[in-house]
Amino acid sequence: MVTKMLKKLFVYAASAFILTASSSFAATLNFVGTGQVSDVTRNDIDASFNTEIDIITGDQKTRHNGLFLDAASGPARVTYTYLGAEAGNRNFGLAIGERPFFNRGPRASTVGEQVSVIQESSGLLDFAFGTYAPLRAIGLFLNNGLAFPGSSNFAMGFIQIDVNSFYVLFDDIAAGDRDFDDMAVRIDVAPVPLPAGGLLLLSALAGGLIMRRRTKIA
Repeated sequence: MVTKMLKKLFVYAASAFILTASSSFAATLNFVGTGQVSDVTRNDIDASFNTEIDIITGDQKTRHNGLFLDAASGPARVTYTYLGAEAGNRNFGLAIGERPFFNRGPRASTVGEQVSVIQESSGLLDFAFGTYAPLRAIGLFLNNGLAFPGSSNFAMGFIQIDVNSFYVLFDDIAAGDRDFDDMAVRIDVAPVPLPAGGLLLLSALAGGLIMRRRTKIA
C-alpha cells in the first residue's frame, strides 16, 4: 500500500516537474510601442542596425509602453549583454539594482559583458539608459517608467530578434542625432529552472521507492 502511494506521489511530482519546466518556456518579450519609427543610416555599432526600427521618444514614453515580459507561467531570467557605444556623452545602461554598463571612463564596459536578473512576473522590464555628463545633456530613460526630461530628442530603439530576444538601442539627448548607437544592449529571456527543492522532492521519492523495493526483496 505504501509502495503504491510512493509511486503515485513520484508520478505526480514528476508530472508537475515536466509541466513546470515546459510551461516556463512560455516567457516571451513583446514590444508595446507608440507607432513611432526611425530610419537608421549611421549606426557605428552594428551595420545590421541601419534599417527602419521601432522607437519611443522621451516625450511619448509612459508607464505603459516599452519592452514587456510576458511571464504568465512564472519567473524568468533576463540577461542584458553590452554590445558597445559610439557617443560623445558619458552614458550608462543598467538593469535596476545591478551593476551598470558604462561607455567611457575607468569603469567602461567591454563588449560582451553581461548582467542577469530574475523578474518574477509579467510587466515592463526594469532597465534604463541615461547620460551623466556633460551637464547640459543629463537625462534618464526608464523602460518601465518615463524619460527625464521628456524630450523628443531622447529615444530608445527596439529591434526584435525572436520571441525571446531584442536589441535595444539608446539615442541620447544630442539634438538631431538619430544614429541610435549611443549605447546598445541585447536582451534575452529564459525560463528559470525548477527550484532545488523540487528536484530534492523527486530524489527523495525515488529513494523511498528504491528502499521499499530492497526491503521487499530482502
